[in-house]
Amino acid sequence: MRLSRFRSLVAVAVPLAVIAAVGAVSVTGAAAAAGCRVSYSVGSQWPGGFTGNVTVTNLGDPLSGWTLTWSFSAGQQVTQAWNATVSQSGTQVTARNAGWNGNLATNASTSFGFNGSWNNSNNPTPSSFSLNGTVCTGGVTPTSAPPTSTPPTSPPPTSAPPTSPPPTGGANSMGFIGCSMAENVAQGYVAVGGRRMWGPYGTGGLVVQSWTNPNSSAWQRFDQQAARFGRPTAVWVQICIFAQSGATYEEVKRLIANARQHAAPGATIYISGQPLYPQGNVCQLSGSGGPELTDRLAKQAAADSSQNVRYPGVFTLRNSEVADGCHANTAGQQALGRQAVGYWG
Repeated sequence: MRLSRFRSLVAVAVPLAVIAAVGAVSVTGAAAAAGCRVSYSVGSQWPGGFTGNVTVTNLGDPLSGWTLTWSFSAGQQVTQAWNATVSQSGTQVTARNAGWNGNLATNASTSFGFNGSWNNSNNPTPSSFSLNGTVCTGGVTPTSAPPTSTPPTSPPPTSAPPTSPPPTGGANSMGFIGCSMAENVAQGYVAVGGRRMWGPYGTGGLVVQSWTNPNSSAWQRFDQQAARFGRPTAVWVQICIFAQSGATYEEVKRLIANARQHAAPGATIYISGQPLYPQGNVCQLSGSGGPELTDRLAKQAAADSSQNVRYPGVFTLRNSEVADGCHANTAGQQALGRQAVGYWG
């Protein structure tokens, strides 16, 4: 959950996203390649503030540390960040890996988020990004020359082989909605070998109010995943809140109804709250008692026969598995992922 403390929240999700492919460079004498893909989106926006989500995919040689830079063009200022150390000097923003996500294998991704301020008039997407000094300009440069001739290929078959729809419970047959806390679960789920549920897809900052409108940009993002994998036969609804906005049971019921609308007919709906922490740990973003509230709402929905949803159980984190008082570190993500595998395979 990329959440923030603020007194007034207007959870207006802004469909603002850019994907930049970072060009590759060859290092003389080492034949190394550098390249990446960056996805930037504004998850939610309100008067004076917004939540930004960034996903970095390393397309080049493995990295043991990374620094991502970009510039804001309309006076935006980063005020808080998670899963990365983010600083700003003038318009220039620098994000460095946290202690647990610096290693990026080829084609591996990591995500971080931030809260920022804006001028209430214009909040444009940064025009370019650089990863470890390489500007985002194109694809990865091959490290060897292309063959002088094209190898022979066999003609396509005269008829396509028969196909059958994926079985219920197959790979990527289960979607999810939530915030960055749900992303933490998805990251860990993929890391420990889970296959049924989608991986993370940029839901940081998308609290309950982001999902109550079935036509919101949050659901548009969900539908993009559904177009990629097929409408899911199961959906996990995670109830995520900001401290000041909270959530009501009526809002939760709208989330459930919208999940049914966007999933395959007859889809199974699971519902749970945010992860619970040990006594004494307070996530400032959701507030004291916030995670417990989300768990109670999930249990209320499961007990309501009119909703026909399943409560799989509570997700938990130890103090050693929490990175910033709220979000899971690498060990915490894997712990959440193992819990998810135990709940729905």
